[in-house]
Amino acid sequence: MNQIISQIHETGSVVGRNGKVHKLHSAIDREEGEFLFSLIKNDSTIKRTLEIGCAYGLSSLYICEALRGRAQASHTIIDPFQNTNWDGAGIANLEAAEIDFFHLIELKSEFALPQLVAGQADQFDFIFIDGWHTFDHTLVDCFYSTRLLRTGGVLAIDDVSFPSVRRVVEFLKNYPCYEQLGTVGYKVSKSWRELLARALGAPIQKSVWAKVLAPPIYRRVFEDFSPRMIALRKLTHDTRNWDWHAEAF
Repeated sequence: MNQIISQIHETGSVVGRNGKVHKLHSAIDREEGEFLFSLIKNDSTIKRTLEIGCAYGLSSLYICEALRGRAQASHTIIDPFQNTNWDGAGIANLEAAEIDFFHLIELKSEFALPQLVAGQADQFDFIFIDGWHTFDHTLVDCFYSTRLLRTGGVLAIDDVSFPSVRRVVEFLKNYPCYEQLGTVGYKVSKSWRELLARALGAPIQKSVWAKVLAPPIYRRVFEDFSPRMIALRKLTHDTRNWDWHAEAF
């Protein structure tokens, strides 16, 4: 891994365009970064990547480091606040790491993504979503990303632990064109009430009715792992019928 990434993790800070030191926040952690790095590094067909939300640039660094040395590698970043709220630190870090194959689009994703789709669908091999985390905004990002991602490409989404983002991901996982590729998460700690409910409900844990009748309760009581980042592979073109629908709990 490059020195800039190590330095950021060790110091917990980044330096902005104007030399100001900023305490690191709103950034992926080392495990999440290595997850993104591995997804790209282990798939030599990934050359064109897109990222929604750059902030201080840690995710950009991991993505670009995995791409480094690949012919025709290109990384597109959508971040309307890079040179305002984030003091240009993300781009400054990429430049310090001697990465020169990125392109910054300083527009909100709801404006930038439709323009990219109009230019060419299926143009990216890998897309990472870490933008505005409201339900509707995340849904819009995923909607356009599905069109921008080529068949066989990978869609990664951060902060799945946010209820709004998790809701979108649960819906997206029902799309016939996607399969889950991997996750980063943590063990879920259980309260005594949940542990008691688990013990009492153990006889029906494996029953299909538990999942059919009360999915939110089933997940809360029985599932031990909660993802905070997920990767999906696009298996085919999105060929859902105009009236397709699947419940997401």
